[in-house]
Amino acid sequence: MSRIPLIIDTDVALGVEHEGRPRDIDDGFAIVEALNAPDLELLGVTTVYGNGPHAEVNRVAKEIVELKAADIPVVGGADEPLPEDGELPPANDAVAFLAAALRERPAHIAAIGPLTNIGLLVHHHPDVLPNVRSVIAVAGRSDGAEFYLGDKGPVRDFNFENDPRAARLLLEAGVPVVLAGFELTSQITVTERDLEAIRGVGSETADYFHRNSLAWCRYWTDTFPADDGFHPWDSAAISWLRHPEYFVTEPRGWRIREAEAGDATGVTARPRTESTQPDGRARKPDWRLETDPSWSGNQVTYCTGFTEDGKAAFVRDVVTTVY
Repeated sequence: MSRIPLIIDTDVALGVEHEGRPRDIDDGFAIVEALNAPDLELLGVTTVYGNGPHAEVNRVAKEIVELKAADIPVVGGADEPLPEDGELPPANDAVAFLAAALRERPAHIAAIGPLTNIGLLVHHHPDVLPNVRSVIAVAGRSDGAEFYLGDKGPVRDFNFENDPRAARLLLEAGVPVVLAGFELTSQITVTERDLEAIRGVGSETADYFHRNSLAWCRYWTDTFPADDGFHPWDSAAISWLRHPEYFVTEPRGWRIREAEAGDATGVTARPRTESTQPDGRARKPDWRLETDPSWSGNQVTYCTGFTEDGKAAFVRDVVTTVY
C-alpha cells in the first residue's frame, strides 16, 4: 500500500503556558497521529506563530518528533502575520522547505495553524502549486454562522483570523482546499477519561501527552462547562486524509469580508475599541471566511459533519494513535 505524502504546518503548543493560561494542545495529537499512521508518510513539520510564541511552538514540535525518534525535519517559519496590505515579506525557512519538498514530489499540506507560511508559499513559489494535492485547513464557517459552546461565545475562527490575507492568497491560488473548522469538530470532545486511557499505554510518548494535556483539558471545561472535554480541532486535517468516509462534505464557494456591526464575532468577542493586540502590535480589523454551497467561483470542500459511525471512529483514532 502506497502511503499518503504529507507536510504539517502547525502552531503546536502542547504543554505551553502563555499569557497566563495553558494553550491549545490539539496540534500535538494531529502530529503524533501522522507520525504513527502506517498510511501516511510525514515528510516534515513546519512551524508558525499562533497558539503560542513561535519559539515555543518550534520547541514543542521538535520534542514530539524526537520522542518518536522520527527522522523528519522540523523547520521554523513565520513569527507574525502578513501585513494587511503592501509588500509581502520574503520567504522564510519553512516556506523554502515546503517549496523544495513539493518540487521533489506531490504532497498534501495539513495547515493546522495560521496560514502565513502557506500564503507566502503561494506568493513566492507559484511553480510548485501543481504539486499541492490539497491543503486541509482548520478554518472557515457557513455564511452567517456564529461559534458558541453552550451559551458561551462567540469564539474566534482562530487560524483564519490570525492572517486573513494569507487565507485569501491560498484560496485565490486555485489549489484544492478542504476546510474542517469549528462547525465540524465542535461536535466531539476528548475527555479526561480519554487522557487516562492514553496514560495507560505506558510509553514515554503517552506519558508526555497525558502530562501536558491535563491543564488544557481542565481549563477548557472550566471555561466552557457545556463541554465534557476539549475539541481535537486539528486532528480533523489528519483524519480527512486517512478516513474521508468519516465525514459529510459538500463543495462550496467562499468569501472573505470584514465583520459588520451586527455580527457577534469581532464585536462581542474582540471589541473594536481595543486598538492593540496583547503583544503591542496594532490590532487588525475582524474578518470572516464564509462559505455557501450556492456561491460560484473557486470551490472548496467544506466538512459539515460526520457520518453515522464517523464521529466515534474519529475520537477513537485520536486517542489510540498516541503511543
